[in-house]
Amino acid sequence: MPALRNALAPDRAAVGVKAADKREAIAALVDLLAAAGKAPDRDALLAAVLEREALAPTGLGDDCAIPHAQTDAVSETSVAVVRLAEPVGFDAPDGSPARLVFLLAGPKDSAAVHLRLLSKLARLLSDPEFRRALLEAPDGAALAGLIIGADQA
Repeated sequence: MPALRNALAPDRAAVGVKAADKREAIAALVDLLAAAGKAPDRDALLAAVLEREALAPTGLGDDCAIPHAQTDAVSETSVAVVRLAEPVGFDAPDGSPARLVFLLAGPKDSAAVHLRLLSKLARLLSDPEFRRALLEAPDGAALAGLIIGADQA
């Protein structure tokens, strides 16, 4: 089973991120991956994620969204996460906006890994105590640490 610790690192997590809408939230996530050297073609990754988001919204409800894409703009599967300063809508089934937004980006030939990591994230985020801990994390390193720690448990 793919591990989140292999796809996420503290330099790809941030708290207090300001975004007026989901496009800005996704751009902030793409920027984290680009700054970490995981998205050499930042603009192509952003376009791919926005295109995928237009096909079907990625809001889960309960303060969470997981926009994602498989694209040649990345060479390995990577995850970034932000906690937004103010929630933004991701068209969740329950209509609630998201404050915890994860980006999962992988190469086009990574469907199996992609689906397993999406499933793992969704399962972790279904736990209200875990979500509460993420919403209270003091910084990006702590946010990433909670996720990696939960994945190893």
